[in-house]
Amino acid sequence: MPLLKSNRRLATIVACAVALVITSGLVWGFSRQLVLARQVQEEETHLKQAVATEQAHHDYLTDQLDYVQSDEYVEHWARTEAHMARLGEVVVAIISDTEEPSVDAQPTPEP
Repeated sequence: MPLLKSNRRLATIVACAVALVITSGLVWGFSRQLVLARQVQEEETHLKQAVATEQAHHDYLTDQLDYVQSDEYVEHWARTEAHMARLGEVVVAIISDTEEPSVDAQPTPEP
């Protein structure tokens, strides 16, 4: 009889130890999954922000492409960069007189 009780007690201790090991393994695995899920969620948020930024940049570039291909841009470029005018218009060029005559310059002698 005492041997039977000690065997039951040993079996109960072993069963509790095995249950404890299995439970702690499950808890550890679950906690790792929670940490990984949080990291994935943060990465998803970061990537969504990056996609939104790149989409805005794409929209800006698309608008620029549409503007550059328009007649309005061609006329703007022709007037500002190429200094062109339409038929019948007169181009006025403003020359700034910021340079002062040098002091070292000697007047040319008159004969």
